[in-house]
Amino acid sequence: MTATTGASDAIRVLPAITPCAALRLAAFRFFAILLAAYLLSGSARAVLVDPAAGPLAGALLEAIWLVSAGLLGTALMPWGLLTPRRALALAVLTALALTFSDALVAVFLCGIPVPRHFARFARIDGAVQTAAFLVALFLPLAVSLRRQEGARNLS
Repeated sequence: MTATTGASDAIRVLPAITPCAALRLAAFRFFAILLAAYLLSGSARAVLVDPAAGPLAGALLEAIWLVSAGLLGTALMPWGLLTPRRALALAVLTALALTFSDALVAVFLCGIPVPRHFARFARIDGAVQTAAFLVALFLPLAVSLRRQEGARNLS
């Protein structure tokens, strides 16, 4: 589509975003929100909350933060395009990317070997954090399944 002015200057209008590009953007945004929430909450937990209230209290506060980030990322999804299959793929790919990012942070920023870093998930506070991540990761799938069920009930 092209618009012209009296001086015959052509101004090109950008095409609307394609569905595939909208899904990629939403997936990146979802990952970025969860990664930022993890980095901020993990830093605050390790530096402020754990020393003051203990690792379990820190993990519980971090869980609230991570699930809230998952809710924000879920609210920003393009629901007309996100099928349950795509939502499951989003959860799996985001989990892989977050795990890889977590390992990079442990090694390069904290100087902790990866096996020792991931061993924390065997403790109660690590299990709380894992559960919070899983809830956050699978929120888009849960909403997608619910929307699909609602659409079937309307037909």
